[in-house]
Amino acid sequence: MKKILFLALLTSISFSCQNNRKEVKGTKTGKIAKSEKVVKTVVVDDLEKVEKIFEKFKSLYNELQNFKGNADFIEFGFGAGGPYSKWLKNIEKFKNTPDSKLLLKKGVVAGELEQLGFEYVSSKGKETEVTIFFNKTFKEAISPIKTHKTKTASGDSNYDNLKKNFKLFGRWEITNTTMNNSYPYEIYISGSKYIGVIPEDEFKTENLEKKGNNYFVKGNRYGEYYKIDSKNNMLLFDKDGELATMGYIAIKK
Repeated sequence: MKKILFLALLTSISFSCQNNRKEVKGTKTGKIAKSEKVVKTVVVDDLEKVEKIFEKFKSLYNELQNFKGNADFIEFGFGAGGPYSKWLKNIEKFKNTPDSKLLLKKGVVAGELEQLGFEYVSSKGKETEVTIFFNKTFKEAISPIKTHKTKTASGDSNYDNLKKNFKLFGRWEITNTTMNNSYPYEIYISGSKYIGVIPEDEFKTENLEKKGNNYFVKGNRYGEYYKIDSKNNMLLFDKDGELATMGYIAIKK
């Protein structure tokens, strides 16, 4: 889901201010202005924190790339007292910083950068399947490729077939309040099988496993799932807790 969320949020449209006015209909003008000012301040502060922590991530990543092929690193790695033990201490301190969780907004995790470093120690600075995977992830986050997405005939056909063979379970708008982006999300059911759908652009789907009120995204490495109550109110979680703390909310349609 995190990957879907991240890609979808980059291509999704911004929330209309008109929606905010509808939600506060009947509130005095002064209170509306004050509320909007507070929201904007919080969003700006969060964005600044994200960019600041991401700059630190990029600095540590570039530093690793610069020394991974050095002869003394190949021989001693992150050995205590060696020239690169400081990098390891810095990354350990960095990943334990509360704000490091904000890196999820960029689609990366501080602990994975540490794993990349240890993989280079094991491989003596050479590229492996692990280093290639992490480098691809990090480089895409640092320099995302901008694409123009359009609906395809195959996507529409798949969506139509899904609606014919499955029953609509629920429909929501998933929003990242920090980035002020949103996208539609639907869940369809047939027997005991659940499928989550983002019905736009390239028509993304994910298989869900129901356990009580929790709907786990199969194969998701972050342990992400949706919690849906009897009234179809949805909360988003991963293995570390509720994603509302990262700005993600779901509004029932």
